[in-house]
Amino acid sequence: MTTALPRRHFLASSGAAMAAGLPAGARALAAPAGRAPTRWRILGVAPASEKLPQLADDYRRGVELGLAQAGAGQVSIDWLSAGPLPSKPTRAIDAKLRTEKFDAVVGWMPPLLADNVAALAGPRGIPLWISDSGADMPVQAGQAAHRHPWQVRHSLELCPMACALAEQVYRQCGPRAFLALGWHESGYDFVQAFQHRWRTLGGQIVGRHIAGTPEQPHEFSGLREATVSLQPDVVVALFSGSQAQRFGQWWRTQRPARSALAGFPWLASPDTGLPAWTVGSWPDAERAPQPWAGLFTRAGLAWTPAALLGAEAGASLGAALAAAHPGASAKDVWAALHAAPLAGPRGERRWQDAGQDSAGPLWHATAASASAGLQHQHPPVLPAASRARGGWTTGYFLT
Repeated sequence: MTTALPRRHFLASSGAAMAAGLPAGARALAAPAGRAPTRWRILGVAPASEKLPQLADDYRRGVELGLAQAGAGQVSIDWLSAGPLPSKPTRAIDAKLRTEKFDAVVGWMPPLLADNVAALAGPRGIPLWISDSGADMPVQAGQAAHRHPWQVRHSLELCPMACALAEQVYRQCGPRAFLALGWHESGYDFVQAFQHRWRTLGGQIVGRHIAGTPEQPHEFSGLREATVSLQPDVVVALFSGSQAQRFGQWWRTQRPARSALAGFPWLASPDTGLPAWTVGSWPDAERAPQPWAGLFTRAGLAWTPAALLGAEAGASLGAALAAAHPGASAKDVWAALHAAPLAGPRGERRWQDAGQDSAGPLWHATAASASAGLQHQHPPVLPAASRARGGWTTGYFLT
């Protein structure tokens, strides 16, 4: 039985992420000739990450590309930074909403910040669009501290990805898994989701290693010895950012076991280049729905999960805003969002749980081939939130 762990904060190691935040200021999208001037004014919140410094720019530019592709020429965005912790951006957002008029708030917001923003925007009648990594189980509307009647959320769906990875790897590799985790990864719900699904299938977690804890002389100290001793069927490596690259170098030089290797798509990315079983909620550029790969190339925008999530937000919301009748309010637009699927470079996705998250096709790659296949499937069955919740309360990537 999975034991619920107490939630805990993951504190950023320095204030550099906040210092690197985006300057506020209107970033108006050019309106086509003959169109009326700006009708919709949005307050945008871009992520700030030490782990992935390009995250903010990728997401912001993805949103703007999606809006432009949707023909939403009457939209302008004022961007703020989410920062590493919710207190400072909450104050900045509160100040903006008190002194200026916005039709909606849109941005990459982890659960704590999203809840704070809901408490600010809801009483003012300002709709809220939340993008997130999906590393934690979504809080259901009835359980939220601050309920917001005009709120939707989509994500990279890391918890469903972890469940689907468990199913794929259990079928292909065997029942004995060893978890190799980054210290940052170890506290998020997708780890609990993987373990819960693995055990439900009949699998066994034979060992764990958390890299980068303060007492270790080297971040991978003891990992080789543990995997050689236990000889698992598969090593499930959950790392991201530069640590994923370092793990890739370590794996190639140490080759600690005859085990298969599995993880999220960045484990097999060009920067890491490991032959691994992976599952992702986004395709590679070669399998993207038209015309997105070409749009990204012409915009000089990298094909990253953050940019794809931003483009999905911009394209989906932009289409709704562009189609709104002249007398419609932002509340009207948000009320109708659930009736239309999400659109963008991840293909057609749908809302689930009354707009609490997104769901859609998953792409998998085998350890023997870099080519990805499309899995059309129902969302994997997730553990109940009360059983899966445990770990960091700040957003994945946002430190």
